[in-house]
Amino acid sequence: MDRNAKISRSRRPLLAAAVVMTAAAGLAVANAQPALASSHRPCTVVKHSNTNGVVKVGTGTATLGADGLKVATAPSKNDDKVSWRANVRPVAANTVNELSYETVKLDQAGAGVNDAALPAYHIYVKTPAGEGTLVFEPYWYLGQIGLPSNPQRGLRTEWNVLQGKLWTPSTTITGLTKTAGGAPEKTFAQVVADNPKMTVTGIGFGLGTYNPGTTAIIDEQRFATRTSCTDHQWSTGFRNGVFWPGWLR
Repeated sequence: MDRNAKISRSRRPLLAAAVVMTAAAGLAVANAQPALASSHRPCTVVKHSNTNGVVKVGTGTATLGADGLKVATAPSKNDDKVSWRANVRPVAANTVNELSYETVKLDQAGAGVNDAALPAYHIYVKTPAGEGTLVFEPYWYLGQIGLPSNPQRGLRTEWNVLQGKLWTPSTTITGLTKTAGGAPEKTFAQVVADNPKMTVTGIGFGLGTYNPGTTAIIDEQRFATRTSCTDHQWSTGFRNGVFWPGWLR
């Protein structure tokens, strides 16, 4: 069973430094993407030392490593999918002030490989019209800020979901049109303004269908409100009593 622990005070400054280093390195690389840091306030850490709860469809895979959870779909396999969800006690959406996660794209360009794909951040909500899902995808965000939409491979990036626009596969969210994959229409704050009674009931990620040949690390999925903060981390190091994921050691 995964254990919860308060994050050490030393971890957040170190992580912040790592994000700054990534950003600085990105300045020297053509078509680099920015490191989009969240607040890094002290946060309750949920340690995942296994792949429990990760759902795999088709030939999709999920493998735990020291530096996070590696998810993959097979080349040319549009039906492959890997996803995960964590339910939370419903909270008013207008109290949410942090949604972020970290990814590294590991695949190589080639036949049957989606160069733009990375795991999407899923926000599960409920409105008076029923349950729904909001989706953030990094490649849409990069295009919105004027960068090449294909994420740079081999670069660990933290995505601030609150800065990007979202799309929905649902019909229950006022102001958003149901789509099968974008284009995203509104930021989280704009969606909240259109849905003042909306609550958040869970978070998760999805490497969805039509993202073939994708291999990526996902880690540090954070969700915070004005009064609480949760950081989901995946690492084999937790099994041996090691707190730090491998990439920080």
